[in-house]
Amino acid sequence: MRINLEPVGIIKKSGKCSEILIYSEFEQLIKNIVAKLGKNEFTDLKLLVVHKNRDDNDIHQVQVTKTNLIDRVGNILRVGKIDANDDSVIDVRLSE
Repeated sequence: MRINLEPVGIIKKSGKCSEILIYSEFEQLIKNIVAKLGKNEFTDLKLLVVHKNRDDNDIHQVQVTKTNLIDRVGNILRVGKIDANDDSVIDVRLSE
């Protein structure tokens, strides 16, 4: 079964890290993450990123990657390296 999902952003490679650009119409996603953080630092903060699976031969349409949140500037989340480039982001959540 194929499910069509609307992406909330895109993953871009940036040196040794990756950047997740959240589209402006989904800015509330970032605001929710920041609200849960309060004034805490990003140190050791883990995110779960649900994104398009790069492997076309795999039956799974999406992939879930756990990564570190390094920094946030506006609607761009700088995270640890994700094996993805120009892949659609479906969701971003704080990991417990």
